[in-house]
Amino acid sequence: MEFTDAVDQTMHDLASACVACGKCFSVCPMTDAIGIGDADPQAVTKGAVDLLAGGEGTPEARLWAHACSSSGLCSDVCDYGIDPKMLVRFANYGQVRRAAGPAVRRNAMTSFRAMAKTVRVVSRLQLPQDTIDRLQPPRAEEAPPGGTDVVLYTGCNIHKTPHILVLCLDVLERMGTSYTVIGGPSACCGINQFRAGDGETSGRAGLSTLSQIKDVQAGANLSWCPSCQSQFDEILLPNYQRMTQDDSFALLPFFEYLEQNLDRLRPHLAKPVNKVVALNERPGLPGVTRAVKAILSAIPGVELVELDVPRVGLMSNYLTVTPRFKDELREQEFRAAAAAGVTTLATVFHACHRELCHFEGDVSFEIINVMEIIGESMGLQADDIYKRLKMMPDIERMVDECAGLIEANGLDRDEVRDILLADQLAAKPVQGAVIENA
Repeated sequence: MEFTDAVDQTMHDLASACVACGKCFSVCPMTDAIGIGDADPQAVTKGAVDLLAGGEGTPEARLWAHACSSSGLCSDVCDYGIDPKMLVRFANYGQVRRAAGPAVRRNAMTSFRAMAKTVRVVSRLQLPQDTIDRLQPPRAEEAPPGGTDVVLYTGCNIHKTPHILVLCLDVLERMGTSYTVIGGPSACCGINQFRAGDGETSGRAGLSTLSQIKDVQAGANLSWCPSCQSQFDEILLPNYQRMTQDDSFALLPFFEYLEQNLDRLRPHLAKPVNKVVALNERPGLPGVTRAVKAILSAIPGVELVELDVPRVGLMSNYLTVTPRFKDELREQEFRAAAAAGVTTLATVFHACHRELCHFEGDVSFEIINVMEIIGESMGLQADDIYKRLKMMPDIERMVDECAGLIEANGLDRDEVRDILLADQLAAKPVQGAVIENA
């Protein structure tokens, strides 16, 4: 059985099992934001089932499937054994594949190449080659004898905020955990291709990465990226299991691994970190949020504050289809953090950090990643060059700042300008919004 055959069978099974009761639609946090909050839940879910079956669905169903932010709030409401998040993801895959037709492969390749180019350039604006080599998968001849304790599967886009990944590796080393890094565009999970409707290329990429991870034969397989975790859990592994009847493989989120090994980590969390911290929470992986709070609670000096704000999306960039909604949620969180008197808003995931970090100059608190807090308590430090660049006033200042690495890493200055411009324009504030300490 080919991967696309398994995907088609999964879609058929989901369509057959769903009774279109509408409960998942009713709890979805995106419906009002995309203007279909008053739609008939049963009619919309029936339209999503039609998309799974290869039909046109309904306008509301197509919009709903496209706007899914993977918040996961629907996962516990189905009475029929379905994960509605999977149903909606496959419905969107079906409509994109159908709409793209013969262009599906070209669209998928364009999406992947754009991502890979951005990762390559942005990481090399921040790191010398020796550090880049540390964050790349080892060559076959470099594989450590006797294997390693863990594989850390990074995904691709964390390499745009490499200080986070550097701190992850430093923490593992301090704990005495040996590791092998797998990640970057050469170890793709297939999500970009799947979103573009190209199941064949998505499966080929994801299964190749799965093979790379399995070949290490580590004691545990860890993931950093929530998008990759979602792609493995919802798309790749269920269909791999359908193809092979092998259900032995699993990925464990990095923070959940740290929580499971908190007794080993705790002695290294020795330095007090006197911060009042609120988390930029995302509901898509609740186990990660629980783990992060447990780890931060073990750090002397840290005071955790809960913000009474909506929590939506797997990461911030999952809300890009509703830019006004995303802006309003961010401003609401900033206001709540300021009113609570926090010193620190801590991002958990890399995409959230990319989209929030440069607002630090506009608010009354610092915006840093959770790994920076953990690192500080352990005496570890890595500069957030990405934030420093994004807080600069213009593109030319950024290019000048990176001139040495642009030359050393053989980058083209015009290409660098184009990519920095696209990234710098992300996540602008709502017009007229004022963030102040209450």
